[in-house]
Amino acid sequence: MRRTFLFAGFLLLATILAAAQQKEKRLRVTPLPVIYYSPETKLGFGALVAANFETVSVPDSVTLTSFAQTYFLYTVNKQYDWGTKVRVYSPQNKFIFNGRFNYTYFPEYYFGIATEDPESKKDTIEYFNVLGDVRFFWQLQKKYYLGFATRFNRISKVNSGESGSLLVDKPLGYQDYWIQGFAPAFMIETRDSFVYPRKGFYLEAMYYFYPSWNGGSYNFQSVKLDVRKYFPVTWISEIDALAFQFLANINTGDVPFKDMADIGGAFTMRGYYKGYYRYNNLYAFQAEYRTNIWRRLGLVAWLGAAVTAEKWYGFAENPVKPNAGIGLRIMFNKKDKLNVRLDQGFGKNQQGFYLDLAEAF
Repeated sequence: MRRTFLFAGFLLLATILAAAQQKEKRLRVTPLPVIYYSPETKLGFGALVAANFETVSVPDSVTLTSFAQTYFLYTVNKQYDWGTKVRVYSPQNKFIFNGRFNYTYFPEYYFGIATEDPESKKDTIEYFNVLGDVRFFWQLQKKYYLGFATRFNRISKVNSGESGSLLVDKPLGYQDYWIQGFAPAFMIETRDSFVYPRKGFYLEAMYYFYPSWNGGSYNFQSVKLDVRKYFPVTWISEIDALAFQFLANINTGDVPFKDMADIGGAFTMRGYYKGYYRYNNLYAFQAEYRTNIWRRLGLVAWLGAAVTAEKWYGFAENPVKPNAGIGLRIMFNKKDKLNVRLDQGFGKNQQGFYLDLAEAF
């Protein structure tokens, strides 16, 4: 934990300097040095540029603030990750664009698929990954949106130990693959902010088709549902919030192992190594309380649970996976309430520390 406090002190200094430069303007750009930590990467170093911006010349009470960030990260595990993501709200929120791109080289642990004894399958694997995910939404009326999404994923140069469990299991995709999916999409958006929502409702539903006729390695379908609800409260400070999220990831067909539903990571079920449990289907719920305690410092606490299943209706097939955690927030952009977050999550027989930007959901 001493290492965690060193990270926090470094970031606190960096964010205070960045915050001093913030001005009231349509484009607010903040470059930051990055010290990153997660169970999957351990310690990482890099640089990040975050931008909050308005698409209207005069900010109004309807148009949400857009957000973009790009970063490069290198870790002590000799992993590297370059990524960029953007969410743009046009005037009056009549059009919303959401995009993400990542290029990574990522040695990590493989814990098998559809197993409740992941440790017995533990293996070290490495691979290169190119991921692109873009979504377009047009407003039907006020808060309702209809859209289209496409997702590309390529896993190449997969390598494992000669007697590793990846080569024993031989899951779909263990010898490299690529897929391209297309989805009709529906969204409801009433949040007051993308990076720090305090009130409103959000729903995104997509039905992906991954056809083999376009040259992709596998043919399968995927339903993704993301539902969030936020309640403003003032129990400790004036910007407190209660946040709730329900996630469903349902897959049928020939699903390659890196595209199966999994838990863990910096956003869903923090405290588990990402991919520790990997099944065709996942249902997860998390609730979080967020508060400000002093100036730019805040705290969060959360509880969560997930169900993994081989069949979409198999809710009782496996034990519920619980998680909980606490986190520190350092607000480096006060106007947009954009935070650096340091989270300590606890799962079943494991835990994880995460250092990232903006809220988990």
